[in-house]
Amino acid sequence: MSAFHEHTEDEMARRALWWVFAINCAYLLIEFVGGILTDSLALLSDAGHMLSDVGALGIALAASRLTRRRASVRRTYGYGRAEILAALINGLTLWLIVGAIFVEAVRRLTSPPQVLSGAMLTIGVAGLGLNVLSACVLFRHRGHNLNLRGAFLHVVADGLGSVGVVVAGILMWRFGWYVADPLASLLIGLLILFSSWGLIKESVNILLEGTPSYLSIERIRSELEKIEGVSACHDLHIWLIGSGEPILTAHLDAVPNADRTKVLREATALLADVYKVHHCTIQVEKEALPEAPHH
Repeated sequence: MSAFHEHTEDEMARRALWWVFAINCAYLLIEFVGGILTDSLALLSDAGHMLSDVGALGIALAASRLTRRRASVRRTYGYGRAEILAALINGLTLWLIVGAIFVEAVRRLTSPPQVLSGAMLTIGVAGLGLNVLSACVLFRHRGHNLNLRGAFLHVVADGLGSVGVVVAGILMWRFGWYVADPLASLLIGLLILFSSWGLIKESVNILLEGTPSYLSIERIRSELEKIEGVSACHDLHIWLIGSGEPILTAHLDAVPNADRTKVLREATALLADVYKVHHCTIQVEKEALPEAPHH
């Protein structure tokens, strides 16, 4: 991918984030006021999720701006980890909101209050439409990095929550089944947990400098050791700074008569062509000869 194309993609992704941020801010206010006026926990819980969406998108925008800063003598890797921290904060914020939703939902299950279901249904349908619009705006950019993936998951989970609000509104409006409101909020909470688990897991793995899930360190070690002149591969490490290109370091033991320059060239080509790892540091060491027996 050319630098120009990557720059253009970054700009388009940021523009999409700004559009979705504006949409969510507007609807957050509508849903929060509507939840209070209709006494609907499902609406309020969805508004809580919408608040997390606004926070997630705000953090995503801030992280997107921060990652554009160049590396410095104090930050030699740049600010790629900013997007990972943003994704982790977004995921953990979702879990806190779910905890509050569950506590209130359980309380309301025993004595569900009457809800102005007609108004709740109208707001829920409007929210579903806006969530679909937001998801469409972010859809093409969702694979750009982990930060954008987190923002997209927030929007999708909130869209599913809006479906729960609409269904609960219909049940209460048509049948007076007010217990549907706390049940819908519990469903929304479970959807939030499900959608955020993978995001948190991947963020923690990157922050702990774990091996990317799509790369097998044992397979790479085996392939490096198959290079002619290499007797062993050790101190092999693979990690990510952000959610983009992985970084690799390794030590290769070369047999005494091996051409170490050729070994380095073949190892670098293997990593780039087969595993798409272009940022690598490989040290080719001369294999130590066994000591002669003492007589």
